[in-house]
Amino acid sequence: MQVSLLATGGTISTKPHESGATPELEAESLASSAQLAGKAVSIRARDVARISSRSVTPQTMWALAKAVEDEIRCGSDGIIITHGTDTLEETAYALSLLLQTPVPVVLTGAMRVPASPGADGPANLAAAAAVATTPLFAAYGPVVVHQDEIHLARWVTKFHSTHVAAFESPSAGPIGLVVEGKAVPLAGPLPSPRLTRVCAPDKRVELLWAAAGSDGVLVNAIRDQIDGLVVAGLGGGHVPPPLAEALVSTVSAGIPVVLASRCPNPMVLDSTYGGVGGEIHLLKSGLVSAGNLSAIKARLKLIFGLSAGLTGNDLFGSEG
Repeated sequence: MQVSLLATGGTISTKPHESGATPELEAESLASSAQLAGKAVSIRARDVARISSRSVTPQTMWALAKAVEDEIRCGSDGIIITHGTDTLEETAYALSLLLQTPVPVVLTGAMRVPASPGADGPANLAAAAAVATTPLFAAYGPVVVHQDEIHLARWVTKFHSTHVAAFESPSAGPIGLVVEGKAVPLAGPLPSPRLTRVCAPDKRVELLWAAAGSDGVLVNAIRDQIDGLVVAGLGGGHVPPPLAEALVSTVSAGIPVVLASRCPNPMVLDSTYGGVGGEIHLLKSGLVSAGNLSAIKARLKLIFGLSAGLTGNDLFGSEG
C-alpha cells in the first residue's frame, strides 16, 4: 500500500530548547513510527507546515485539504496527518467539510514532547497508520486517532488540556478502536457533512461565548468588521437579554448569526423557552441553529460556507 504522511508541526514534531519546545522535526523523521508490522506499506512523507497548532488558520486548513487531494491523485491509499492537538479537532472538521475521501484520512498528534518519558507520538502514529491502511474507514471521512481510539471529526474535542488521553467525543463516543494493530469499527459511518460548494476561505466569522451578564458591547463593537457570527449560548441556546438585542440587531443588518450551545454535549432547543434571549425568540428573530454542532465547528462551517457563497440557512437548515 502507498500511504502519505502530511506533517504540519505540533507537539509530535518538537525539539526541546531552553526557551521551550518548538516544532522542528520533518515529516521524514516521523514516518518511521508509522510503519506497520505485517503490512507492506510504502510511506511518502511531505511537510505541509511546521507550526504549532495555535498558529493554524482556516487558510492553513484549505492548503492542507489541497495537499490531501494532491496525494490522493498521486495514488495514495491512505493519508496520515500529524497536527498539534490544540486545534486538531477544528482542522479535522474543516477537512470533513472540504474533502471527498475515497481513501482513509487520519489525523493524529501527541500530548508529550518526543524527548519526554513515555512520549505518545510513536504509538499514536502507529495507530493512525493502522486506520489509514484499512479501506473501510474511508467512508467515515477524516477521523482523529489518539490513544487507540478512533473519533469522528464532527464529535471529537480536546477534553483534557494535559492528559495523554486528551480526546473524547462527548455526544457519541469513539466510532472505533485500534486493537493489536488492527482498526476495529464500533459504529457505522454517518452522512458526510461535506459542503455542496467549496473555495478558499475569505470571510471573517467571530465566535462569542455567552456568560451570565453578557451584554451587547462586544457585538456592537465588531459588527461592521465581520461577515458572520457564532454565539455559544447558555444551556439549550439562550443568552442574556441585552446580548439578545445586539444579536437580533446584527441579523437585521444582514449578518448571519448562528446560535450554538457552550455545553460540552451541545444541543440547541427550538420550541421550549420563551422570553427575550430564549431560543424561541432568537430563532424567530432570524438566528439559525447549530443543532448539536459545537460552536467552534459551527464557526468553521460558516467561514467556509459563506466563502463559497452559501447562506446561513443553506448551511444550518438541517442542523436544528
